[in-house]
Amino acid sequence: MPQTILTFICEVNPDNLGRLTALLEQIQNNRDANPYIPFAALKSLHFASFVIHDDEDYGSKLIFENNFDGLIDDYLEELSRHAGTGLHEIYSCCSDYPASAYEKRTLVEYLGSKVVRPKAFHIGNVGRSAERIGRENILRLKIEEFLDKINPSDKSDTALGSLRSRIQTFTRNESSLDWAEEMQIRQTLMERIIPWVEIFAVGFGIFILMPVIIPLAIIWLMILRRKENRDADEFQNDFEFVAYDHIRGLVEREDRIVQNHLASITRVKPGWFRLVTLKLVLRLANLVARTSNKGELSGIPSIHFAHWSLIDKGQRLLFLSNYGGSWGSYLDDFIDKASLGLTAIWSNTSGFPPAKFLAFKGARDGPRFKSFARRSQTAAIVWYSAYPNLTVQNINNNSAIREDLYTALDDDASKEWLQRF
Repeated sequence: MPQTILTFICEVNPDNLGRLTALLEQIQNNRDANPYIPFAALKSLHFASFVIHDDEDYGSKLIFENNFDGLIDDYLEELSRHAGTGLHEIYSCCSDYPASAYEKRTLVEYLGSKVVRPKAFHIGNVGRSAERIGRENILRLKIEEFLDKINPSDKSDTALGSLRSRIQTFTRNESSLDWAEEMQIRQTLMERIIPWVEIFAVGFGIFILMPVIIPLAIIWLMILRRKENRDADEFQNDFEFVAYDHIRGLVEREDRIVQNHLASITRVKPGWFRLVTLKLVLRLANLVARTSNKGELSGIPSIHFAHWSLIDKGQRLLFLSNYGGSWGSYLDDFIDKASLGLTAIWSNTSGFPPAKFLAFKGARDGPRFKSFARRSQTAAIVWYSAYPNLTVQNINNNSAIREDLYTALDDDASKEWLQRF
């Protein structure tokens, strides 16, 4: 099942900012039964958030994040069918919302005109629909309940084959688990191959154009280093650690479940050079992310969905992430395992710790990088997860249980499979 990541971004009417904030707070306080957006009824939805980002130069922007299964046209129909009235109330607070958008077709067209697609994105559990993730979690829980009733002596290494057979019999006899026998692949062969073909094509193109690229790269590097030296001086003069009150407002909304949300907007450094560089880096990052289909991105195992988008005509960079674990551990993973890619992206934005040769230093300055991350972060007023108690690893584990449930396994593989419970 292919998944789609996008945002709807609109400008908030300043006169309606208070009303919009109160409305979103009301939704957040009763996500499961609010009269505006019945998230649970959106069966294709994985994660969603509403963020209001205020900026003295760009005004207030309403950012509606959506990570869902399938294509946008089908999702827009699903949204309008289940949440049309609520979305009308929300978007009537925006500057260019037409009064006629209360009609279903006009609302769909309005939202379609506000779509912002990511320049780079990562999906932790590739190919698993929200429905499948929920079902496979139920499967594991039911098997665990069954195992809890079995005599411990029947769980010995010498009884592995018999134990698996009993589990298979149990699931076949459980009518609510009939679906478990249907084989579902995570990705087709073409879906796995295409990203590698794209990387090969890019690499081959670079090799062919090497005589042209090398001189351009030298010129680019000279310009980059001159800008980096100037940026380093400005950073030392202007840097201040983020205010405590801002951090406290963010922390109050974090660590309520095993997952967290991060929304960040930063300003791209002025001039065409930084914008072009950033676009190239994001293009490369997206190619690498497309091949990361085992649940990790550059060794980071906690990201469910994450994406980068250029907004405001390329003047600002939006980053949205739904991840497992705490904010601190998430940032530490970035520093320890993905600092090169992280620095290559955000060193093109203002306020980031000084980088060297685009990808070095930068995020390795942990305290200042974390201050930068907090300063650019805006708390989501509304945040929804279809499976709030699961990590990326939990979901992969549940899929492995289901995929090998009826597969013929030798003793070693059977023992490994049983250890998943």
